[in-house]
Amino acid sequence: MKKNYWVSLAVGLCLCWLLTTGGCVIATAKYERTVQLSAPLQKGSLFVAQTHNGSITVNGADVGECKVTATITARAVTEEEAQKLAEQTKVSLEPSGKKLTAKIEKPRLRSNQSISVNLDVTLPNRADLELTTHNGHVRITDISGKISGRTHNGDVTATQVSSSTKLQTHNGSVRCKEISGDAQLKTHNGGVKAYYCKAAPPVCNVSISTHNGSIELASPPAFSAQVEASTHNGSVRTDLPIAVTGKISKKKITGTIGAGQGKLYLQTHNGSIRIR
Repeated sequence: MKKNYWVSLAVGLCLCWLLTTGGCVIATAKYERTVQLSAPLQKGSLFVAQTHNGSITVNGADVGECKVTATITARAVTEEEAQKLAEQTKVSLEPSGKKLTAKIEKPRLRSNQSISVNLDVTLPNRADLELTTHNGHVRITDISGKISGRTHNGDVTATQVSSSTKLQTHNGSVRCKEISGDAQLKTHNGGVKAYYCKAAPPVCNVSISTHNGSIELASPPAFSAQVEASTHNGSVRTDLPIAVTGKISKKKITGTIGAGQGKLYLQTHNGSIRIR
């Protein structure tokens, strides 16, 4: 009983100290503002965007410019402080040859302050993309140029993409729909689903890997590839005829689909693999 009394007393004293010194002050006030930007962008150009906290959404269209809606959200102890932080945050589009970069400049923050910037982008569907964020989703639709999309905490999705596609996250899922080119998809904690469209070429190089999650692949029609698919805790299933080489196993398949012109690499540690 005496021991519990002293523990309770110590906890109470710590709480009192935090309250009197402001150590428990939490940023509860929020202020949001929106910035509209535009700049010329030719087909075949490169668009680069990087935000630490915030999502990036890119939609391709038959246009000759890049339009960006930046939603800036600041949090602080008071609304006045949050408004000041939001107004001090600058977003701009900086051209350099055939490259256009979305640049974000933030003021210095204290421990009880935060700023996130979400980018919603419309640009030519033949543009190349290089997108990076740390905490936020990456979403890409209707792009035929080369794609690189990466985040650490968030889902990554791509729809109607037809060139080389590289998507990566650490904590989140990866989803591709209506794709028709080479694909390199990777996550650590999350599942991966990749669905090729009916117009996809039969020869593609596909690499999909995760550590904790399942993998599902809907392959191109008349798919032709050398196959290596493996899991540690799970099973490998295929609806496609694979000429298996080596030992037959429920956890690993090595072989050939069709003439074996492309490459298919699928790997997970905890999860199953489905090929169809």
